[in-house]
Amino acid sequence: MELYLLDDRAQRIAMVPEYESLNWRTGLITSTADLKAPVGCFFNFTQAMYLERSDTDTILFINSRGVSENGGERGCHLSAYDPVELLRRRVLFRTHDFARSRAEVIRRLVSAGLADVRDLPGKDRQIPLLEDSIHNARVENVLNQQLTCQMSWGTIYEHIESVLEGLPVRFFSYFDPDVANPIVPTLYEGRDLTQDVVLSAQYGDLFDIEYSFESADRNNLAVVTRQGEDVAKLVEPAVLDISVEHGELWVDADDIGDDSGDGSERLLTVSEVRERLRARGIEKLQEQPCEHALTASINQDRFQYGTDYQVGDRISYEAFGVEHSDVISEVEEVFEGQSSRINITIGTTYPTIRQIVERNKK
Repeated sequence: MELYLLDDRAQRIAMVPEYESLNWRTGLITSTADLKAPVGCFFNFTQAMYLERSDTDTILFINSRGVSENGGERGCHLSAYDPVELLRRRVLFRTHDFARSRAEVIRRLVSAGLADVRDLPGKDRQIPLLEDSIHNARVENVLNQQLTCQMSWGTIYEHIESVLEGLPVRFFSYFDPDVANPIVPTLYEGRDLTQDVVLSAQYGDLFDIEYSFESADRNNLAVVTRQGEDVAKLVEPAVLDISVEHGELWVDADDIGDDSGDGSERLLTVSEVRERLRARGIEKLQEQPCEHALTASINQDRFQYGTDYQVGDRISYEAFGVEHSDVISEVEEVFEGQSSRINITIGTTYPTIRQIVERNKK
């Protein structure tokens, strides 16, 4: 892997010949990188606008640079993030109504945020390399939501985040040096690879594992009611775990009648109806969200990150006797000298005890 420094027109101006460490984190909404290198690289750092990797089509905007000397050791560093984050700095002076697919909402918001503002003569409000709208969005799910906006782009960007939250959709920039405007904001709708990619601790795919799940708001008792015009009112409890009661979930089951539902004339007995009510209650209890999170380092002998799967895809995993599938929400690639490792987060990210302790030390 080689690192290149690019100017404000995405032209390569230098290669980083060596570096002490590189942390490259790829997430669903944004990506970041932190680079430490010899002090001799600092002049090129000051001239650069973007950071490029030779083994990926993503590119990051450099937002800070620095140089330090500590105990006779000198070095320089830079931090960078995905150029889509630049959209937070925009101001939108137009009002739009959005009632289309999620992809159309994002396309039109980005287009409005990047276009010239003609009612401000002489003000060029375009961001270099981001003049074009999204042309290759691959998300077709319908967003049944109205949005009217005349506000700062930062606020609209927060709306984009809320639209995409919890969905296997990645919003990022990719780098295409063969087009006029080589940095292209885009959406990637993750693939369902749960049958094809199963990371297993038993087979050595996962190590240094931390697993947690959050279910504090889940109810385990369903109160199922049926009260129609032509059927008798029934109330039936359905329980997932009778050891401890965690709360009650009300379930409307008015659509369950006294007939068998198979076209025959046979009427159900009261016990059969109650059985169907209990089944409906169990079904609704099991639909309640239970957020799982697994972080681990990954071995790439069986499955290759970037080839077999990437951020935004849904994969399966097996660890501690748990079998689950979820969306890859972040991948961190750490390069230090001649060694490297890849850390993966599958599902919702929760701070671990180790992270809380390290945070309190700062």
